[in-house]
Amino acid sequence: MTAAELSIWNGSTTMEHFADIRGVFHAAFPRRSLADHRDVLTRQAAAHGFMACVASVGGQVVAVAYGVPLQLGTVWWRDLEAHLSADFVWEDGLRTFAVLEVFVAPAFPPALGGQLLRSLLRQRRERRATTRSPAAVGSLPWRSCGTAETQMWVLALPL
Repeated sequence: MTAAELSIWNGSTTMEHFADIRGVFHAAFPRRSLADHRDVLTRQAAAHGFMACVASVGGQVVAVAYGVPLQLGTVWWRDLEAHLSADFVWEDGLRTFAVLEVFVAPAFPPALGGQLLRSLLRQRRERRATTRSPAAVGSLPWRSCGTAETQMWVLALPL
């Protein structure tokens, strides 16, 4: 199999290639709504600091990982606030990068998602990353927090 070419994209570049991303998203998550994905990704891509890492083979997008820095007043930790210290859940836009999605076309090895995620996180200047996506957890040393209903993970940066 040909090695994937990795690219880092900002929000506007990500949305310029939405049709390509949509195809991979649908292949990876056939039961999730494409309309909802477009609405959510449109908002996320417009957020300050949005960044995506995209894998392409022969010019075709085959895997994507993306996220945003958590801003002051985020509701990200809302379900965990009662269980974590105020210092842990405080955000300022510089402290934590939230990995929102990682997905790989079924024809490619799932390990490609981990490769994308590592490449994405190496670009970040925040002190930690967080995710709610089980697909993002893979081979990195994430620390679990929350309950089965509120499961999320935190990872110290830099890698």
